[in-house]
Parts: sequence; C-alpha cells; structure tokens
Amino acid sequence: MNDYPHVPGRGLVKESAKKDRLQFLNEAGFSMDHISNSEVSPESLVNNIESHIGSVEIPVGLAGPLLFSNEYVDYRYAPIATLEGALLASINRGAKVISKCGGVNTHILHQRMVRSPLFLFDSLQDGLLFHEWLNDNYKLIKSQADSHSNYGKLVKLEAQVSGKSVHVKFIFETGDASGQNMTTNSTDKTITWLEEYYQKVVGNPLKKVLIEGNGSSDKKISHYNINQGRGTHVIAECELLEEEINQLLRTTSDAFVTSFNASATISRLDGMIGHNLNVANVIAGVFAATGQDLACIHESSVGVLTVDKTDKGLYLCLHLPTLVVGTVGGGTHLAAQGEALDLMGCLGTGKVKRFAQMIAGFALALEVSTFAAIVGGQFAAAHERLGRNKPVSK
Repeated sequence: MNDYPHVPGRGLVKESAKKDRLQFLNEAGFSMDHISNSEVSPESLVNNIESHIGSVEIPVGLAGPLLFSNEYVDYRYAPIATLEGALLASINRGAKVISKCGGVNTHILHQRMVRSPLFLFDSLQDGLLFHEWLNDNYKLIKSQADSHSNYGKLVKLEAQVSGKSVHVKFIFETGDASGQNMTTNSTDKTITWLEEYYQKVVGNPLKKVLIEGNGSSDKKISHYNINQGRGTHVIAECELLEEEINQLLRTTSDAFVTSFNASATISRLDGMIGHNLNVANVIAGVFAATGQDLACIHESSVGVLTVDKTDKGLYLCLHLPTLVVGTVGGGTHLAAQGEALDLMGCLGTGKVKRFAQMIAGFALALEVSTFAAIVGGQFAAAHERLGRNKPVSK
C-alpha cells in the first residue's frame, strides 16, 4: 500500500503554513498562482478555515436602490456576488418598479435556531418516562442552556418518542448570530449535565446521547422547519401600479396573475417545496458577499410567493420562512464582508432583523422582474443579451 501523502501544517492557519502547503502542491505539479494571490491574511481566518491556501474571487455587483417603506423609509443597496449575467439587471429592474410604486414593506415573524440531540434507551418505557420528565423540568433545563451563552436563549423544548429513542429539539433565539455554533455549544454542555443529573434524580441512566440526531434538519429542507421555524421568518410585500407594470415590466397585471396561477398549479402537482421563481439567486449572492454560511443557501432559499389582483394593479407577498443569517460571527468579521454588510446598513449587533428584511426585499424585486420577463416574453432575450457566453466569430 502506498504511503498516505502528508500535507504540511494541517492545523496551522498562518502565512508560513500556507506557503508550505503551496510549495507541496507546486512540487506535486499543481499551479496555484491565482488562488494563492489573496489579500486576506491567514491570521484573520483563524476559526474560519483549515489548510488555507488562498482565495477565489467572486465579482460583486450593486443591487438597488430599493425603497423600503416600513421601519426606515429609505433607499437601500445590496451587494450581490455572482457570475450569472442578467441577474443584477433583473434585480434592479424589479427594485425600480417597486420603488416607483411606493416601496417594499417587510416584517419579521421570528428568529430561531435548532439543535436536536438524540437520547437512546433500553426500552420504550424508559423513553416515555424521559419524555414526561423533560416536560416537567423545562425551566431547570432552560436555566442550564441559557447559562452557556451570552446571546443564545432557549425558548422551547420539543420531544418526540420514536421507539427506544427520543429526539429533543432545543429551540433557541440567538441574537445577531445565525447561531449554529452557539446552539451546538449550549446544547452539548446541557446534555452533558443532563446525563448525570437525570440518573441521579430518576435513577435511570441514559444509554447513549448524540449531540444531533438529524432532527434539526441542519442545512437541509424540512416541512417542520418551514412551519415551525429555523433561522429568520421574514415577509416582504409590495403593491404594483398598473401604469408602472405596463411601462417598466412591459406586461399587464391580468397576464401576470393568469400565468402565475398556472405555474402554482404545476408546483403543487410536482410536490415542489414552496413556490418561487429564483429567490436563491439573491440569497446566494448576498450570502457570498457578506460572509454567511454557504451551506445554508438551499434551506434559506425556501420561498413562498403569492400574487393577487388589486384595483390598482398587483399585490405580491414573499415569505422566506427559514433564512439562516447573521450580522456577527462566521465570516462577517472579514474586511470585504464587513464592507458589504455596511453597504446594507447591517454591520454589527442589533442589525440581523434589518439584514433579513433587506434580503427579502431584494428577493421580491428579483421575483417581480423575472416573472414579468417570462410573462412578457423577455426572459430568453435578456439572457441572450446579458448572460450568454457566446463564442467569438472568426
């Protein structure tokens, strides 16, 4: 058997270790000239990455201005990191028509983060006894969980018995952080205490405890999280005037509603999760620009769009029920990502709700423009003109 190759400096995040890894790759025949040419210092990435060798640059475009008309009546901008031509043009068209019709109104329903440890027992009866004990001792468990974090607060426990095991959802509010690491740490310390305490007071040992039994649907889509909450549930709404729909979107409200209803039907028949056109483009673009957890893009991109005809034109409402975002933690401390958050007015503490609202507003702008392009027959032409990499004619 061949010896397993040794990559130097695996546990070190500093310039010298980065150079050693790049030399190792160079000697193996790989060129990293572009990736290694990074302005981000390895020392700034401690706790963000391991085995660092450089950076990959993603172009950032400017979305907006978009008028927000609720808590802060103001035009706002958003950075969109993308390589998809026509995307910024579409967001900006949607932002313009919404703004000219009075702006977008947004609202937060709740912000939550979930960790779901798994408790294993020798019998169903032991699991049922534990389930009952949890319900009777929530305040005691909450005091333990809350003591391990300055910002994470346990707001609910939900236990489900499954044979000889019990899945327990620890549901937290996590302030301005998205909260995955925060809730993991608090839950881990709480169940460590719980193992000892439960056996002491009940006299019934826990056979085995896992920090996660997959009940949190972490980085996955589930109907439970859509209905009950993981991340921030944010709503964005707007009303479009018929004149602006005709002039800026080059379609009509009647055509929009007729086509939307037909598309909603096939979504139901196909079992689609949610109903939207392409909110993932805004989610991914903002996530990449602002230092969010990219693995949460798909669960955060669950969107439910509704459209209604009004006397003035159209009413549109977009729900993003599982938007996992933070304005502190993760990669938000890096210089470029901090600038991107600052552009949105969302850098630092006390800003996560505004951040979620802005993402929802720009996602709605893209929905408006994209669907109008489809209904009005502009979709393919726009991508042909702005987004297609055409071969050079000789």
